[in-house]
Amino acid sequence: MKIEVRYYTKTGHTKKLAESIAKQAGVLAKPISEPVAGEIDILFLGEGLYNFGIDPLMKEFIQNLKTKNIKRVVIFSTAAFGNAYGAMKQELEAKGLTVSSQAFNCRGNLGILHKGRPNEKDLQKIEIFTQSILSQ
Repeated sequence: MKIEVRYYTKTGHTKKLAESIAKQAGVLAKPISEPVAGEIDILFLGEGLYNFGIDPLMKEFIQNLKTKNIKRVVIFSTAAFGNAYGAMKQELEAKGLTVSSQAFNCRGNLGILHKGRPNEKDLQKIEIFTQSILSQ
């Protein structure tokens, strides 16, 4: 099975999740500045929620994906409030990609809110989530 992990982060929170996913999948987590190439069974794609939406750089990354080469996208995100799943799913499906109904979100640190998040417990949860996705 071919797995890729891509992420966008301004704070480093989503990168922590991406690295945990990649470790479980035996691949490298890469920023969205690195394009996805070849046939992919699962693309784990993550970012934070910024101003209640996804970043324009993520939108551009999604628009440049080759839909025929990607079987399924699994979304993960961090946010102080809400999550990026709905906005990302909308962009991905508009592009013609299949989005998993299973997603992972955890709180991200914003000032004094959710201090220290994502934490070890969050990273353990995403490892279990990743194993679940990979075993399907």
